[in-house]
Amino acid sequence: MQTCYKRAACENGGKGLQLEIGIISEEAAVIDRVKNDPVVSSIYSVLSAQLDDSLTYHSKEHSDQVTTMAIALGARDGLDERSLLLLGIAAAYHDAGFIEHRADHELVSAKLAEDAMSTDGRFTKEEIRLTRQMILDTKLAPTGPSHNINTRLSPWLIDADLANLGRPDFLVQTRLLADELDVPMELMLTESLALMDRHEWQSPAGRDTLGEQKNINKSDLITMLQGSP
Repeated sequence: MQTCYKRAACENGGKGLQLEIGIISEEAAVIDRVKNDPVVSSIYSVLSAQLDDSLTYHSKEHSDQVTTMAIALGARDGLDERSLLLLGIAAAYHDAGFIEHRADHELVSAKLAEDAMSTDGRFTKEEIRLTRQMILDTKLAPTGPSHNINTRLSPWLIDADLANLGRPDFLVQTRLLADELDVPMELMLTESLALMDRHEWQSPAGRDTLGEQKNINKSDLITMLQGSP
């Protein structure tokens, strides 16, 4: 099956990749503004210095990709500048808790964001509470729908966090997660299919940008698993 993984990763480009590149390019100005905010940019140096090398999936690059996609999706759907900043902060910090521990890392991530925003002094208590809850909302639910949505901005963060399901490099990202968890790739693929079955895009831009490629990935994944020994 290894050859099949690589072939599928190469063949599943096309429209999905064009949509992903397109939305990021079109929203580049606001993405840059938010990512250059000191609360957002300050966490990247922490992630670079303190994340364990064994985190092949939950890396600084993953956090950067999620931040970029969350801002792009939110901007496409017309969120105001302040909302995009809060969304960007939540995205940048959503996995920062991995610097301390993996289990329930969302609690640590939320506390790090809360502390950074409080120290900065530009944010209201409600904005800090909203950002904290967005991060907590990224935790996968054990059963039923993949996530519980508790804030007005959570849909865009959750779509960005699971954008790998609707990206042409889905299999490459899945391999990184399997390596991080030290589980066989076939088991990781089976679990990914189960997640796809209970996952829905939460934002209009998420559905438009990532939905078609997710369907392609899911179809290919079913075919691969059916063909495995």
